[in-house]
Amino acid sequence: MKRILLFSLSLLAISFTQAQKTTAYAITGVQKGNSNWTEVRLIDISTGEEVQSVYKSADAIDILNARSGKPVKKRTNLQLEVIIEKPFATNSAACAYDKKHDRLYYTPMGIAQLRYIDLKAKTPKIFYFEDEAFGVVKGRGDAGSQITRMVIASDGKGYALTNDANHLIQFATKKKQEIIDLGALTDDGANGSNSVHNSRFYGGDVIADKNKNIYLIGANRVVFKISLDTKVATYLGAIKNLPKGYSTNGAIAEGDSKVIVSSSNSTAGYYRFDLNTLEAEKVSGGGSVFNASDLANGALAFEKKEKKETQPDVVATETPLIKKLPTEEVIGRNAVSVYPNPVTDGYFKLSFADQTPGRYQVQLMDIGGKIFSTQFVNVNNKVQVEEFRVPQKIASGNYLVKVMNETGTYTNVSKIIIQ
Repeated sequence: MKRILLFSLSLLAISFTQAQKTTAYAITGVQKGNSNWTEVRLIDISTGEEVQSVYKSADAIDILNARSGKPVKKRTNLQLEVIIEKPFATNSAACAYDKKHDRLYYTPMGIAQLRYIDLKAKTPKIFYFEDEAFGVVKGRGDAGSQITRMVIASDGKGYALTNDANHLIQFATKKKQEIIDLGALTDDGANGSNSVHNSRFYGGDVIADKNKNIYLIGANRVVFKISLDTKVATYLGAIKNLPKGYSTNGAIAEGDSKVIVSSSNSTAGYYRFDLNTLEAEKVSGGGSVFNASDLANGALAFEKKEKKETQPDVVATETPLIKKLPTEEVIGRNAVSVYPNPVTDGYFKLSFADQTPGRYQVQLMDIGGKIFSTQFVNVNNKVQVEEFRVPQKIASGNYLVKVMNETGTYTNVSKIIIQ
């Protein structure tokens, strides 16, 4: 029986290319490379450019009490030598986006106070929780008590963590808002010398997952998983493949196992790493980006539910490649899906739906059958999505993605366009 190789383009893949770009709120300087964290921007992760200005330190803005809605009283703190009603007068390195109420919570450096920007207001407004302790920081020089990590977790509440991990502070985002100091984190017994309280791990950011855990990404690239139920911190390791000297100060979840990080000291780009492997890759384009002391976007790790993908009717066509692959079996609908298509960011994803568990080989080749890269993936789930990087310096054009199981009894080939 003549075996035929089928090619198709998934409608779902097309929708991915038209999807909205990934954005995040970022605390930045006035311009790229600046290290005064006084501005808030919505940025495009793929380009590092500003999408929208949220707060500019030079602009006048209404500052109100979060409880009463009345204007905040002007007062000067002589120790800090600043007028503390200025929203970012002492800089900030911790923010969290509350997507339910469209607010960006933050706390300033050296001032133990929770604040938020009302993003849905027609005119810019910032609210202070006046005379309500938010942490125990005594001033800019109190490094251990500085709050540089903040996130909205899966329970809808906000969590902020001091550098020394001695204060995990919970704040409710509902109408009756409470600020509660939950106390210190406890190290997992397996952490050894990698204590979450160690000053080597100060700074960074936290992201949350859908299962009431948060992940601390320290400024020096280490990762801890923290249970909000037990307050136990488990050391996971250090992020790999980041540029030398690249600090990890801001972080956002992408909804799966991927996390995007920014650096406060580098404009070289934004990087994505996997919570399972801690392997990192550059996610932004080649130009410079806004270095940022913190990122926020409201997404939770592992919250995405992969759906079984369907493909349109396909047309059987013969190509010269059939002669090179004489043992392939016929592949029809519901095969492995490839997206996005065209490939524009240097990577593509494969979605395995209802495939037999086992080890699969993935090859990227040209139409003539020349192989450019080979990778392996272990498929264990009913629905599983894996990401693959396109080799550098590969020419734009039409290519094939070939997927085979270990026994050679299953083969799927999809056509993709690399731009």
